[in-house]
Amino acid sequence: MKKIIGIFLLAASMVFALAGCSKAAIEYDLPYEDSASAMARESAVDGGGVFDGGEGGGESEVGGGQFSSGVVTAGEWNDIEKWGFWANLLNNQEWGAHSSYWKYYPYNFVYVTTVDASEKPAVGARISLLKGDKEVWNAQSDNAGHAVLWASMYESAFRVDASEYSLKVNGKKVDSFEFTTPNNQEVIENKYVASAKRVDNAIDVAFIVDATGSMGDEIGFLKADLKDIITLVGQQCTAKVRTATVFYRDQGDRYVTKFSQFTGNVDETINYIGQQNAEGGGDWPEAVHEALETGLQKLSWSNSSRSRVAFLILDAPPHHEDDIIASCQKSIEKYAETGIKIVPVAASGIDKACEYLLRSFAMSTNGTYVFITNDSGVGNEHIEATVGEYQVEKLKDLIARLIIAYAK
Repeated sequence: MKKIIGIFLLAASMVFALAGCSKAAIEYDLPYEDSASAMARESAVDGGGVFDGGEGGGESEVGGGQFSSGVVTAGEWNDIEKWGFWANLLNNQEWGAHSSYWKYYPYNFVYVTTVDASEKPAVGARISLLKGDKEVWNAQSDNAGHAVLWASMYESAFRVDASEYSLKVNGKKVDSFEFTTPNNQEVIENKYVASAKRVDNAIDVAFIVDATGSMGDEIGFLKADLKDIITLVGQQCTAKVRTATVFYRDQGDRYVTKFSQFTGNVDETINYIGQQNAEGGGDWPEAVHEALETGLQKLSWSNSSRSRVAFLILDAPPHHEDDIIASCQKSIEKYAETGIKIVPVAASGIDKACEYLLRSFAMSTNGTYVFITNDSGVGNEHIEATVGEYQVEKLKDLIARLIIAYAK
Protein backbone atom coordinates (compact mmCIF):
# COMPACT_ATOMS: atom_id res chain seq x y z
CA MET A 1 0.00 0.00 0.00
CA LYS A 2 1.48 3.30 -1.00
CA LYS A 3 1.55 6.10 1.52
CA ILE A 4 -0.52 9.12 0.53
CA ILE A 5 1.18 11.57 2.85
CA GLY A 6 4.93 11.38 3.18
CA ILE A 7 5.50 9.66 6.49
CA PHE A 8 9.11 10.67 6.44
CA LEU A 9 8.20 14.25 5.73
CA LEU A 10 6.31 14.37 9.00
CA ALA A 11 8.98 12.65 11.07
CA ALA A 12 11.97 14.56 9.91
CA SER A 13 10.20 17.90 9.91
CA MET A 14 9.65 17.35 13.62
CA VAL A 15 13.27 16.39 14.13
CA PHE A 16 14.46 19.55 12.47
CA ALA A 17 12.28 21.58 14.81
CA LEU A 18 14.31 20.35 17.72
CA ALA A 19 17.58 21.82 16.61
CA GLY A 20 16.60 25.03 18.48
CA CYS A 21 15.36 24.00 21.15
CA SER A 22 -16.92 13.47 47.29
CA LYS A 23 -17.03 9.61 47.23
CA ALA A 24 -20.39 8.48 45.82
CA ALA A 25 -21.51 6.28 43.00
CA ILE A 26 -21.20 7.87 39.58
CA GLU A 27 -23.60 6.45 37.05
CA TYR A 28 -24.59 7.49 33.58
CA ASP A 29 -26.25 6.17 30.46
CA LEU A 30 -25.08 6.59 26.91
CA PRO A 31 -28.35 6.74 24.94
CA TYR A 32 -28.52 5.87 21.29
CA GLU A 33 -28.55 8.89 19.06
CA ASP A 34 -29.11 8.28 15.36
CA SER A 35 -26.94 11.15 14.14
CA ALA A 36 -24.95 9.99 11.16
CA SER A 37 -24.68 13.61 10.12
CA ALA A 38 -22.56 14.24 13.23
CA MET A 39 -19.97 11.82 11.96
CA ALA A 40 -17.38 12.65 9.37
CA ARG A 41 -16.93 10.62 6.23
CA GLU A 42 -15.88 7.05 6.95
CA SER A 43 -14.00 6.32 3.78
CA ALA A 44 -10.32 6.99 3.19
CA VAL A 45 -8.80 7.17 -0.24
CA ASP A 46 -5.85 4.83 -0.73
CA GLY A 47 -3.27 5.65 -3.31
CA GLY A 48 0.06 7.26 -4.02
CA GLY A 49 0.71 10.95 -4.10
CA VAL A 50 3.56 13.30 -4.92
CA PHE A 51 3.46 16.89 -3.75
CA ASP A 52 4.22 19.68 -6.16
CA GLY A 53 4.28 23.38 -5.50
CA GLY A 54 2.93 25.19 -2.48
CA GLU A 55 3.88 28.28 -0.59
CA GLY A 56 6.67 28.69 1.90
CA GLY A 57 10.26 29.66 2.39
CA GLY A 58 13.24 27.64 1.20
CA GLU A 59 13.31 25.09 -1.58
CA SER A 60 15.17 21.83 -2.03
CA GLU A 61 15.75 19.60 -5.02
CA VAL A 62 15.70 15.82 -4.63
CA GLY A 63 15.55 13.37 -7.49
CA GLY A 64 14.88 16.12 -10.00
CA GLY A 65 11.85 17.49 -8.11
CA GLN A 66 11.54 20.88 -6.46
CA PHE A 67 9.89 21.27 -3.08
CA SER A 68 8.75 24.27 -1.06
CA SER A 69 8.82 24.65 2.70
CA GLY A 70 5.59 24.82 4.65
CA VAL A 71 3.30 23.01 2.22
CA VAL A 72 1.47 20.43 4.36
CA THR A 73 -1.41 21.61 6.54
CA ALA A 74 -2.67 20.06 9.76
CA GLY A 75 -4.96 20.48 12.74
CA GLU A 76 -4.75 19.59 16.41
CA TRP A 77 -7.49 18.47 18.81
CA ASN A 78 -7.07 17.85 22.55
CA ASP A 79 -9.92 15.69 23.86
CA ILE A 80 -9.07 16.33 27.51
CA GLU A 81 -9.20 20.09 27.08
CA LYS A 82 -12.42 19.76 25.04
CA TRP A 83 -13.94 16.95 27.08
CA GLY A 84 -17.57 17.97 26.50
CA PHE A 85 -17.20 17.30 22.78
CA TRP A 86 -15.81 13.81 23.40
CA ALA A 87 -18.53 13.07 25.98
CA ASN A 88 -21.18 14.04 23.45
CA LEU A 89 -19.55 11.88 20.77
CA LEU A 90 -20.04 8.84 22.96
CA ASN A 91 -23.80 9.31 22.53
CA ASN A 92 -23.37 8.41 18.88
CA GLN A 93 -23.87 4.68 18.44
CA GLU A 94 -21.56 4.45 15.45
CA TRP A 95 -18.72 6.29 17.18
CA GLY A 96 -19.24 4.51 20.50
CA ALA A 97 -18.94 1.15 18.76
CA HIS A 98 -15.24 1.80 18.20
CA SER A 99 -14.67 1.43 21.95
CA SER A 100 -15.71 -2.21 22.00
CA TYR A 101 -13.87 -2.87 18.72
CA TRP A 102 -10.53 -1.75 20.17
CA LYS A 103 -11.36 -2.53 23.84
CA TYR A 104 -10.55 1.03 24.78
CA TYR A 105 -12.99 2.87 27.06
CA PRO A 106 -11.77 6.41 27.86
CA TYR A 107 -14.84 7.38 29.87
CA ASN A 108 -13.89 8.08 33.51
CA PHE A 109 -10.73 9.77 34.76
CA VAL A 110 -9.27 11.86 37.55
CA TYR A 111 -7.63 15.08 36.37
CA VAL A 112 -4.85 16.18 38.72
CA THR A 113 -2.91 19.41 38.96
CA THR A 114 0.13 19.47 41.24
CA VAL A 115 1.78 22.68 42.44
CA ASP A 116 4.52 23.50 44.89
CA ALA A 117 4.21 25.84 47.88
CA SER A 118 4.62 28.86 45.60
CA GLU A 119 1.86 27.70 43.25
CA LYS A 120 4.30 26.81 40.48
CA PRO A 121 3.76 23.50 38.61
CA ALA A 122 5.17 20.54 40.48
CA VAL A 123 6.74 18.55 37.67
CA GLY A 124 7.26 14.79 37.90
CA ALA A 125 4.95 14.11 40.86
CA ARG A 126 3.89 10.47 40.86
CA ILE A 127 0.14 9.92 41.04
CA SER A 128 -1.63 6.58 41.44
CA LEU A 129 -5.32 5.66 41.16
CA LEU A 130 -6.21 2.57 43.17
CA LYS A 131 -9.28 0.36 43.27
CA GLY A 132 -9.13 -1.30 46.64
CA ASP A 133 -5.47 -2.22 47.06
CA LYS A 134 -4.78 -2.54 43.34
CA GLU A 135 -3.20 0.24 41.32
CA VAL A 136 -5.28 0.67 38.17
CA TRP A 137 -3.46 3.66 36.63
CA ASN A 138 -0.22 5.51 37.26
CA ALA A 139 1.01 8.78 35.82
CA GLN A 140 3.47 11.61 36.33
CA SER A 141 2.61 15.30 36.35
CA ASP A 142 3.89 17.01 33.21
CA ASN A 143 5.71 20.31 32.78
CA ALA A 144 2.44 22.17 33.55
CA GLY A 145 1.77 20.00 36.63
CA HIS A 146 -1.08 18.05 34.99
CA ALA A 147 -1.82 14.31 34.95
CA VAL A 148 -4.79 12.13 33.99
CA LEU A 149 -5.62 8.80 35.66
CA TRP A 150 -8.14 6.42 34.14
CA ALA A 151 -10.58 4.01 35.73
CA SER A 152 -11.61 0.90 33.78
CA MET A 153 -9.83 2.01 30.62
CA TYR A 154 -9.88 -1.51 29.22
CA GLU A 155 -13.28 -2.58 30.58
CA SER A 156 -16.73 -1.65 29.33
CA ALA A 157 -17.79 0.03 32.58
CA PHE A 158 -20.54 2.62 32.32
CA ARG A 159 -20.71 2.98 36.08
CA VAL A 160 -17.91 4.07 38.38
CA ASP A 161 -18.39 3.81 42.13
CA ALA A 162 -15.97 6.45 43.36
CA SER A 163 -16.08 5.03 46.91
CA GLU A 164 -14.15 2.01 45.61
CA TYR A 165 -11.20 4.17 44.53
CA SER A 166 -8.43 6.10 46.23
CA LEU A 167 -5.76 8.46 44.99
CA LYS A 168 -2.14 8.86 46.02
CA VAL A 169 0.20 11.74 45.22
CA ASN A 170 3.86 10.92 45.74
CA GLY A 171 2.80 7.86 47.73
CA LYS A 172 0.50 9.75 50.13
CA LYS A 173 -3.25 9.18 50.01
CA VAL A 174 -5.24 12.37 49.43
CA ASP A 175 -8.41 13.18 51.36
CA SER A 176 -10.79 13.70 48.47
CA PHE A 177 -11.02 13.77 44.68
CA GLU A 178 -13.66 13.74 41.95
CA PHE A 179 -13.96 11.85 38.69
CA THR A 180 -14.68 13.47 35.36
CA THR A 181 -17.24 11.36 33.47
CA PRO A 182 -19.25 11.62 30.25
CA ASN A 183 -21.91 13.36 32.36
CA ASN A 184 -19.55 16.31 32.64
CA GLN A 185 -19.16 18.92 29.94
CA GLU A 186 -15.98 20.26 31.51
CA VAL A 187 -13.06 18.59 33.23
CA ILE A 188 -13.11 18.57 37.04
CA GLU A 189 -9.73 19.66 38.36
CA ASN A 190 -8.25 18.11 41.50
CA LYS A 191 -5.46 20.36 42.77
CA TYR A 192 -2.83 19.35 45.32
CA VAL A 193 0.37 20.75 46.75
CA ALA A 194 3.17 18.31 46.08
CA SER A 195 6.93 18.12 46.07
CA ALA A 196 8.32 18.50 42.58
CA LYS A 197 10.96 16.17 41.24
CA ARG A 198 14.21 17.90 40.41
CA VAL A 199 14.27 18.09 36.63
CA ASP A 200 16.64 19.39 34.00
CA ASN A 201 15.82 22.06 31.46
CA ALA A 202 15.58 19.33 28.86
CA ILE A 203 13.11 17.47 26.68
CA ASP A 204 13.31 14.00 25.13
CA VAL A 205 11.50 13.63 21.80
CA ALA A 206 11.16 10.33 19.94
CA PHE A 207 9.64 9.75 16.52
CA ILE A 208 7.92 6.40 16.03
CA VAL A 209 7.43 6.18 12.29
CA ASP A 210 5.53 3.82 9.99
CA ALA A 211 8.10 3.02 7.29
CA THR A 212 5.94 0.90 5.01
CA GLY A 213 5.00 1.94 1.50
CA SER A 214 6.89 4.61 -0.38
CA MET A 215 8.65 7.71 0.90
CA GLY A 216 9.80 9.02 -2.52
CA ASP A 217 10.43 12.72 -2.83
CA GLU A 218 8.90 13.71 0.51
CA ILE A 219 12.38 14.01 2.02
CA GLY A 220 12.72 17.09 -0.19
CA PHE A 221 9.96 18.76 1.80
CA LEU A 222 11.48 18.01 5.20
CA LYS A 223 14.81 19.44 4.04
CA ALA A 224 13.06 22.55 2.80
CA ASP A 225 11.32 22.92 6.19
CA LEU A 226 14.57 22.81 8.17
CA LYS A 227 15.45 26.49 8.31
CA ASP A 228 11.90 27.67 9.04
CA ILE A 229 11.29 25.24 11.91
CA ILE A 230 14.67 25.82 13.53
CA THR A 231 13.94 29.53 13.51
CA LEU A 232 10.47 29.10 15.03
CA VAL A 233 11.62 26.84 17.85
CA GLY A 234 14.92 28.56 18.49
CA GLN A 235 13.22 31.88 19.16
CA GLN A 236 11.33 30.52 22.20
CA CYS A 237 12.92 27.24 23.29
CA THR A 238 15.97 27.16 25.57
CA ALA A 239 15.64 23.55 26.68
CA LYS A 240 18.28 20.99 25.83
CA VAL A 241 16.78 18.60 23.30
CA ARG A 242 17.54 14.91 22.77
CA THR A 243 16.04 13.06 19.81
CA ALA A 244 15.58 9.41 18.89
CA THR A 245 13.67 7.41 16.29
CA VAL A 246 11.89 4.09 15.85
CA PHE A 247 11.01 2.94 12.34
CA TYR A 248 8.62 0.04 11.89
CA ARG A 249 7.03 -2.06 9.19
CA ASP A 250 5.27 -5.42 9.60
CA GLN A 251 5.90 -9.11 10.02
CA GLY A 252 7.48 -10.60 6.89
CA ASP A 253 9.18 -7.36 5.85
CA ARG A 254 12.95 -6.91 5.77
CA TYR A 255 12.72 -5.64 9.33
CA VAL A 256 9.92 -5.09 11.83
CA THR A 257 11.52 -2.37 13.94
CA LYS A 258 14.80 -0.49 13.93
CA PHE A 259 15.85 2.52 15.95
CA SER A 260 18.37 5.27 16.60
CA GLN A 261 19.19 6.02 20.23
CA PHE A 262 18.64 9.33 21.99
CA THR A 263 21.29 11.89 21.22
CA GLY A 264 21.83 15.55 21.98
CA ASN A 265 23.17 16.04 18.46
CA VAL A 266 20.09 16.46 16.30
CA ASP A 267 22.21 16.07 13.14
CA GLU A 268 22.79 12.43 14.08
CA THR A 269 19.04 11.82 14.11
CA ILE A 270 18.58 13.73 10.86
CA ASN A 271 21.31 11.67 9.21
CA TYR A 272 19.74 8.43 10.43
CA ILE A 273 16.37 9.41 9.00
CA GLY A 274 18.06 10.26 5.72
CA GLN A 275 19.36 6.69 5.47
CA GLN A 276 15.88 5.16 5.71
CA ASN A 277 13.53 4.22 2.92
CA ALA A 278 9.91 3.14 2.90
CA GLU A 279 8.81 -0.21 1.55
CA GLY A 280 6.96 -3.37 2.52
CA GLY A 281 3.72 -3.60 4.40
CA GLY A 282 1.37 -5.29 1.95
CA ASP A 283 -1.85 -5.42 3.93
CA TRP A 284 -3.27 -2.33 5.62
CA PRO A 285 -2.54 -2.89 9.35
CA GLU A 286 1.08 -2.66 10.48
CA ALA A 287 3.19 -3.65 13.50
CA VAL A 288 2.22 -0.67 15.66
CA HIS A 289 2.38 -2.76 18.84
CA GLU A 290 5.99 -3.75 18.25
CA ALA A 291 6.93 -0.16 17.54
CA LEU A 292 5.41 0.94 20.84
CA GLU A 293 7.28 -1.83 22.65
CA THR A 294 10.57 -0.84 21.03
CA GLY A 295 10.05 2.77 22.00
CA LEU A 296 9.71 1.73 25.63
CA GLN A 297 12.28 -1.02 25.88
CA LYS A 298 15.08 0.12 23.59
CA LEU A 299 15.18 3.90 23.88
CA SER A 300 17.06 5.44 26.82
CA TRP A 301 14.48 7.94 28.06
CA SER A 302 15.87 10.33 30.69
CA ASN A 303 14.22 10.30 34.11
CA SER A 304 15.38 13.85 34.75
CA SER A 305 14.02 15.57 31.64
CA ARG A 306 11.25 18.07 32.20
CA SER A 307 9.25 16.53 29.36
CA ARG A 308 9.15 13.32 27.32
CA VAL A 309 7.09 12.97 24.15
CA ALA A 310 6.73 10.38 21.40
CA PHE A 311 5.27 11.41 18.05
CA LEU A 312 3.54 8.35 16.56
CA ILE A 313 3.44 8.99 12.81
CA LEU A 314 1.28 6.58 10.83
CA ASP A 315 -1.50 6.01 8.35
CA ALA A 316 -2.65 2.53 9.41
CA PRO A 317 -3.80 0.82 12.63
CA PRO A 318 -2.32 -2.18 14.43
CA HIS A 319 -3.62 -5.61 13.49
CA HIS A 320 -6.98 -6.35 15.08
CA GLU A 321 -5.98 -9.42 17.09
CA ASP A 322 -6.53 -9.97 20.81
CA ASP A 323 -2.85 -10.40 21.72
CA ILE A 324 -1.85 -7.35 19.70
CA ILE A 325 -4.56 -5.20 21.25
CA ALA A 326 -3.42 -6.37 24.70
CA SER A 327 0.17 -5.46 23.82
CA CYS A 328 -0.87 -1.94 22.79
CA GLN A 329 -2.84 -1.53 26.02
CA LYS A 330 0.12 -2.61 28.14
CA SER A 331 2.51 -0.31 26.32
CA ILE A 332 0.27 2.74 26.45
CA GLU A 333 -0.27 2.21 30.18
CA LYS A 334 3.51 2.13 30.63
CA TYR A 335 4.00 5.29 28.59
CA ALA A 336 1.54 7.03 30.94
CA GLU A 337 3.32 5.67 34.02
CA THR A 338 6.71 6.92 32.85
CA GLY A 339 5.36 10.35 31.89
CA ILE A 340 5.78 10.00 28.13
CA LYS A 341 3.11 11.76 26.10
CA ILE A 342 1.93 10.09 22.90
CA VAL A 343 1.13 12.53 20.10
CA PRO A 344 -0.29 10.63 17.13
CA VAL A 345 0.12 12.30 13.74
CA ALA A 346 -2.51 10.82 11.42
CA ALA A 347 -1.84 10.82 7.70
CA SER A 348 -4.20 9.81 4.90
CA GLY A 349 -5.34 6.21 5.07
CA ILE A 350 -6.71 6.60 8.59
CA ASP A 351 -10.34 5.52 8.99
CA LYS A 352 -12.71 6.41 11.83
CA ALA A 353 -11.96 3.32 13.94
CA CYS A 354 -8.25 4.10 13.76
CA GLU A 355 -8.90 7.75 14.59
CA TYR A 356 -10.76 6.63 17.72
CA LEU A 357 -7.82 4.46 18.76
CA LEU A 358 -5.23 7.17 18.16
CA ARG A 359 -7.22 9.72 20.12
CA SER A 360 -7.49 7.17 22.94
CA PHE A 361 -3.69 6.78 22.91
CA ALA A 362 -3.35 10.55 23.24
CA MET A 363 -5.89 10.85 26.06
CA SER A 364 -4.34 7.94 27.95
CA THR A 365 -0.99 9.75 28.13
CA ASN A 366 -2.28 13.33 28.36
CA GLY A 367 -1.07 13.99 24.83
CA THR A 368 -2.90 15.53 21.89
CA TYR A 369 -4.10 14.41 18.44
CA VAL A 370 -2.65 15.83 15.21
CA PHE A 371 -4.18 15.16 11.79
CA ILE A 372 -3.24 16.18 8.24
CA THR A 373 -5.87 18.21 6.38
CA ASN A 374 -6.78 18.85 2.75
CA ASP A 375 -6.34 22.62 2.99
CA SER A 376 -2.95 22.65 1.32
CA GLY A 377 -4.43 21.16 -1.85
CA VAL A 378 -1.53 18.73 -2.17
CA GLY A 379 -1.45 14.97 -1.91
CA ASN A 380 -4.53 12.77 -1.90
CA GLU A 381 -7.65 13.23 0.18
CA HIS A 382 -7.76 12.87 3.96
CA ILE A 383 -10.88 12.09 5.98
CA GLU A 384 -12.28 14.93 8.03
CA ALA A 385 -11.46 14.45 11.70
CA THR A 386 -14.52 14.12 13.93
CA VAL A 387 -13.80 17.25 15.93
CA GLY A 388 -15.19 20.73 16.51
CA GLU A 389 -13.77 23.97 15.23
CA TYR A 390 -10.00 23.97 14.96
CA GLN A 391 -7.27 26.10 13.47
CA VAL A 392 -5.65 24.99 10.25
CA GLU A 393 -1.90 25.46 10.51
CA LYS A 394 1.13 24.70 8.48
CA LEU A 395 2.38 21.42 9.84
CA LYS A 396 5.78 22.93 10.54
CA ASP A 397 4.19 25.69 12.64
CA LEU A 398 2.02 23.22 14.56
CA ILE A 399 4.99 20.98 15.32
CA ALA A 400 7.08 23.89 16.50
CA ARG A 401 4.25 25.12 18.73
CA LEU A 402 3.82 21.75 20.44
CA ILE A 403 7.54 21.29 21.02
CA ILE A 404 7.82 24.74 22.53
CA ALA A 405 4.81 24.13 24.82
CA TYR A 406 6.22 20.84 26.12
CA ALA A 407 9.73 22.24 26.53
CA LYS A 408 8.74 25.21 28.72
